[in-house]
Amino acid sequence: MDSTPTPGGAAVDEPRTWWSPGLRIMVADTFLMGLGFYALVPLLAHHLLHDLGLSIALTGLLAGVRSASQQGMMLWSGVLADRFGHRRAICLGVLLRAAGFAAFGVVDSVPGLAVASVLAGLGGSLFHPASYALYAELTPTPHRTRAYAVRETTSNVAFVLGPALGGILAATNFTALCFVAASLFLLAGAITWVGLRSDRSAPRPAARTSALHLLHTIGRDGDFRRFTLVSAAAWALFSQLYLAVPVRVGQVLPGTTSLGLVYTVAAIVMVAATVPLTRLTERYLRTGQTLAVGTSALAVGLLLLGVLPGPGGVVTGVVVFTLGQVLLLPTLNSTISRLAPPGAVASYFGANGLALAVGGLAGNIGGGWLLDLGGGLPAWAPWTVFAAWGLVTAAGYPIVMRGQRPHSAGDAR
Repeated sequence: MDSTPTPGGAAVDEPRTWWSPGLRIMVADTFLMGLGFYALVPLLAHHLLHDLGLSIALTGLLAGVRSASQQGMMLWSGVLADRFGHRRAICLGVLLRAAGFAAFGVVDSVPGLAVASVLAGLGGSLFHPASYALYAELTPTPHRTRAYAVRETTSNVAFVLGPALGGILAATNFTALCFVAASLFLLAGAITWVGLRSDRSAPRPAARTSALHLLHTIGRDGDFRRFTLVSAAAWALFSQLYLAVPVRVGQVLPGTTSLGLVYTVAAIVMVAATVPLTRLTERYLRTGQTLAVGTSALAVGLLLLGVLPGPGGVVTGVVVFTLGQVLLLPTLNSTISRLAPPGAVASYFGANGLALAVGGLAGNIGGGWLLDLGGGLPAWAPWTVFAAWGLVTAAGYPIVMRGQRPHSAGDAR
């Protein structure tokens, strides 16, 4: 039995009707794509640097090309998915990413690697908003936060298993690793195409909404703009997972193995805690409160990471930060799905993805600047700024959520 929260916070039990066959297909899809991604991408930089002899700058540039191709095109890809169907967008996206991943295993020239990076990035831009939109479409509104929690848990299981698979394959042959990663994406596309034959998101020709109308809908949605602005500010803090956290771990613990272990601990915490904590917050907190608590945990985790001494301080800070992710991500995605009008869900996820990319870029630039100043400031200063930013951002969520009227049916809470 499942519990559905009522407006007062109480819960009533109802049959588990939300866990549909289509949702199971999407969870399998998420696992296969996550496994393929995490098997290859963490080892790709090592291959470019050591096997192909590229410079650090060029390796970073190729990573930036892949990221820009994905994040920069996400709004347009979301609009495309709403115009022609989410299943089609996912399948086209995995084909492009599979081509890019396979190309990494057979090309060794910089132009070829750039093409592979663009293909991999464009593929991600196509299937990302469409996938999140299908989770919303296949799940009744009151259960969407829980469905996105299952998605995050599945992705983190892949994060734990993927690098191990990649390490085994790369030790034998990096080309084989690339082909296996590409095959996992192709398999995900195949089960999506076959398992979701009745894609209700695919509009009939007479019902198709123009791309211009979709963009206009997003632009004039004040509730969504305010929510996205606060979320971009929160993402500037979230981006420290890949900047401030490695810097601090490197100061306290030796070697890259330690960083890998820290990320593994974070992934295990997410796997264990995401669904239970999501159920708990659904029962006792409103949406704005959950988002505020999650963002505050990100802030407090970074503060603890920077000021507590030794390995114990690192682990404590990372665990608190990870619990913030657990609280933030499923609720954020569920909120986007409720704010989006019918027929524009992927477009809204695409617009949000673009805004989060801008927030992450600002977080990386600002965080790097703060950490570079560390030598002339007290050691705790950058971490205090991170915490202050996070707490101010957290206070914004209940404000922007107040009075919002979701387009989807269900309790806005």
